Amino acid sequence: MSYINEPFPNAHGQPQRHLARTDLQAFFEAADRAIHVLNPERVIKHVDGDYDPPSDTLPDNHCYCGWYNGHGLELGKLHKGYWIPVKRDWQYACGEFGAEGLEAVELMRRHYPSDWLPAEDGGPAAAAWSPTSIPGAQTGQFHYMWFDTQHSLPGWVRESQRFQAWATRLFTERFRRDNRMVSFAIHLFIDAFPSGWMKTIMDCERRPKPAYFAYREALTPLMVNIRTDRWAFTAGETMPFEFWVCNDTAVASRTLTLRWQLEQDGCVLFSQKAGAKIEAMRSVFQGFFAPRALEVETRTRFTLRLALAEGLKILKDTAVEFDVFPKSPAPGSVSVSAIGTGVAQVLLRELGLKSTGGNASVILVDDYAEYRRRAKTIDRAAIDGARVVFLNLPVGECHIGDSCLQVHDCVMRPRQFVSRATGHPLVEGFKPDDFKCWFDPKADYFTPLLPTVFKAEGWRPILINGNGIWTGEWKPMLAAAERSAGKGSWIVCQVTLAGRTTHNPVANMFARRLLGIVS
Repeated sequence: MSYINEPFPNAHGQPQRHLARTDLQAFFEAADRAIHVLNPERVIKHVDGDYDPPSDTLPDNHCYCGWYNGHGLELGKLHKGYWIPVKRDWQYACGEFGAEGLEAVELMRRHYPSDWLPAEDGGPAAAAWSPTSIPGAQTGQFHYMWFDTQHSLPGWVRESQRFQAWATRLFTERFRRDNRMVSFAIHLFIDAFPSGWMKTIMDCERRPKPAYFAYREALTPLMVNIRTDRWAFTAGETMPFEFWVCNDTAVASRTLTLRWQLEQDGCVLFSQKAGAKIEAMRSVFQGFFAPRALEVETRTRFTLRLALAEGLKILKDTAVEFDVFPKSPAPGSVSVSAIGTGVAQVLLRELGLKSTGGNASVILVDDYAEYRRRAKTIDRAAIDGARVVFLNLPVGECHIGDSCLQVHDCVMRPRQFVSRATGHPLVEGFKPDDFKCWFDPKADYFTPLLPTVFKAEGWRPILINGNGIWTGEWKPMLAAAERSAGKGSWIVCQVTLAGRTTHNPVANMFARRLLGIVS
């Protein structure tokens, strides 16, 4: 039993119209007594999604950091096992989580007014269509935080549903691993009408979206699970994977076994087994599997599969896919001059380079104020043929050469994703999710990679994202961009590279390309 959804401090500044928290507490106590007269064993959770805690019963926090970026806590922290602060040693609940996934194309064509949708014959107007045309839908605004902008109705449906399934699996499996998380509910399970709040995992005609199956699999009463903070490795690296058994049944066992195998292109490269530890009504960490990434000549996809078995019978299995990249070659003789507070030096050390000073072919700048003090000299170097790369410009108005850039904080906190769908040569060959959920070795989980975005006229996009307001229009913004300067060029990169290139092959490759190192 729950009494209220999402109360806010001081009733959102309107206590004359809504109950303040002290009034709510008095109501809760009276309602508890009335309920327990009729049903002494009824479980009560005073508040669903409490933004004005604490309460006297089961704490509940809504968490949408897989859609409203950073809501509650960062996604990487959630995946690692952290949770929103609650009373010490208390169990807790998550009454709402979820992400948006659009309805099927044919359902929208049958039920939506024609002015909500693009013309069926395609063309420029159809390519420019956005889900913002659907009343209540948020994908048109918030997709910037999670996946590439699409240019067709089928593309929007495919990518939004793919992301929804990914987020649903990540959240639900994380909740299953947490023995203090005793109650959770996805928002929403089913839609009553085919428009508006698109977080449903089943449409109004009772047909499931891909996220439905992800949710169902993650709710298997006796489940095996693989947890990793990384999905990309460099040849020779240790690859840590956690093995779990999540058990919602009352049956414990010491007779079942875990079986796991490493696969590539359908071929089994390695297999092993061990006894499983299964406790009643608990999730139990089984141990680490930490092989070294195999030597590869090109980017190669691998599958790690884990199964729970009774003798030769497989009871349940799961799998994760990851990529292994070849080792980067030596950087060669590129001359780089670092200017700034030290971030540039960190990046150079990670890439195996040293600042040469003098007439360098690449000038790496991490201090905008220092650049302004030396602008004439640096701009002249660019015009004469140097590549000047700026890392993480400060928020505000920045002047580079004859150009003015407006740098803004990312709305809804720093981002876990940037889009490489720009056609720029520096991102050629990268895949849609390559700039997403980069591992942070200091935090020991993936952390946001884009704190700010910028606007600038005449700059060629390299990486893009978007910004806007909660209920208003969102527009594409630059995360990295280039502008010609005489024989050379200026490049601005707001994506965090220093500290990431040693554990994220894509970050390493991209940084090397920025500095003109062939990789």
